[in-house]
Amino acid sequence: MPDDPPRFTLGPELLDRLLEHLAARVGSLGAALSTADGQPRVIRATGDASEFEALQAKLDEGPTKQAVEDREVVHSADLRHDERWPQLARALAAREKVVALAVTGGWDDDGPVVLTVYLDHDPTPEDIRAIEEIEPVLAVSAALIEFCAGEVVKVDQLVGMLEYRRVIEQAKGMIMATRRCDAASAFRTLVSTSQHYNIKLRELAVATVEHVGHAPAESGAEEQLTPPADAARKAAAQMWNALRSG
Repeated sequence: MPDDPPRFTLGPELLDRLLEHLAARVGSLGAALSTADGQPRVIRATGDASEFEALQAKLDEGPTKQAVEDREVVHSADLRHDERWPQLARALAAREKVVALAVTGGWDDDGPVVLTVYLDHDPTPEDIRAIEEIEPVLAVSAALIEFCAGEVVKVDQLVGMLEYRRVIEQAKGMIMATRRCDAASAFRTLVSTSQHYNIKLRELAVATVEHVGHAPAESGAEEQLTPPADAARKAAAQMWNALRSG
């Protein structure tokens, strides 16, 4: 009999390593990963991010909470002087410059997360690229740890999650090209449409790629993705027609 597929158990140490790797690349004050379902809750944090996230939870305001509510990238040039969150600004007044960048991860609507990076300098193009590269890995890893806690995860489960992540990114790219909008706006379009029609984000993404490309969506793996249901195809077509009509 063939051997069983390799298995592994994920733990928070993986997230710590990824956050530390990101911090080393961008020279951050710290970074935090939080749930983006309802009230933000920190999953893991490094450096000064623990303090910043605790303050936001206490004051009920700040970039992480804003990213959760708006499902878009939130940037603050300096939290000490950001008028959107006056209580947080006063609490950090004695510190040096604190730049914040909160990015909502969109691997699936079942387990979104927010990556918030804190810097003592304005983010450079290299910083942005590093965040964009590591955020998808953090989002998928957090989903496995947070929403499959205590379970042994098969490799094919992880591969499946990554495949759908790729298709979601493809659908976002199509919307960006049509609407001439940024990635955050494109993701919000997918999220709001999936919620309106009560279908999963990943299924809407597959249906969108299929509808626009006039062919089954492909993830890059050998196996085909599960075909979307008729409801998802209808939602994708109506969303796309609305986008094309302006």
